[in-house]
Amino acid sequence: MLLSSHATFGLISILSWISSAFAALSSPSLAGALSKNCTQGWRHSGSPKGRNVTIAGVPTYLVEPIRHSGTKKVIFFYADAFGTFFINNQLLQDYFASQGYYVLGLDYFFGDPIGLHLDKDLQPIDPNFNLTAWVEKSRRQAAQAVPIWNEAVRKRYGQNAKYNAVGYCFGALYSVGIGATDDVVATAFAHPAELTEAHFTSLRKPILLSCAETDEAFPTADRNQAVDLLTQNNKTYHYQVFSGTAHGFATRGDPNDPNAVWAMKESAKSVVGWFDRFST
Repeated sequence: MLLSSHATFGLISILSWISSAFAALSSPSLAGALSKNCTQGWRHSGSPKGRNVTIAGVPTYLVEPIRHSGTKKVIFFYADAFGTFFINNQLLQDYFASQGYYVLGLDYFFGDPIGLHLDKDLQPIDPNFNLTAWVEKSRRQAAQAVPIWNEAVRKRYGQNAKYNAVGYCFGALYSVGIGATDDVVATAFAHPAELTEAHFTSLRKPILLSCAETDEAFPTADRNQAVDLLTQNNKTYHYQVFSGTAHGFATRGDPNDPNAVWAMKESAKSVVGWFDRFST
């Protein structure tokens, strides 16, 4: 049975994603595993502007720009452990859409984000909750869903659109992963988890690293090593560190702390500026 040109392209894209993912497994670690720092922070308030849809069988938050002209610009949004439907992440996606992007965030937790296991103050409900088991289950789900979902989004908006990707914490693995393919024009992450050296050496597309000053998952030595690898391999990148911030600053910063608010906003603005650079 012969595949159409679009189907062939989609299959190649998925296989490329899987190949790069397996290659990274045996590489030395740079960004550490998810920990309690990935479950802490502040819950924000606001009214989401997007809607819930299903793409490739995956629940998805979709928010579109109010006005659009010319080539469509799309962002793959890979959420932190709180998921794409967490209010903080919805508001962040809404901001990206307000800057002229179609923004789509998949729920690779399939209704079981870390927030379900925390109280209103983001403290564990069950002291015996097994974070490691939850992460392993969620990674398995995401490994199956992400490549197929990515391709479905690209089919939805067409080959002429400009695609970008951003990932936070748990989601950085997928924004860096897609940056090793030709499916996007640029990629970005903030306070990543579970990345290896191969994720940086395999990149094909420009990357923005938006980092916290204090981050157990991605400490200074590992950040410097990542930048060294990007430099040695002639990658296009921009690296920023926000003083006085910790892991989670870009999505769960204290809304009553002026420095935290500035860092959150500046990180988001930097992502937009980075994507604008390669999408016009």
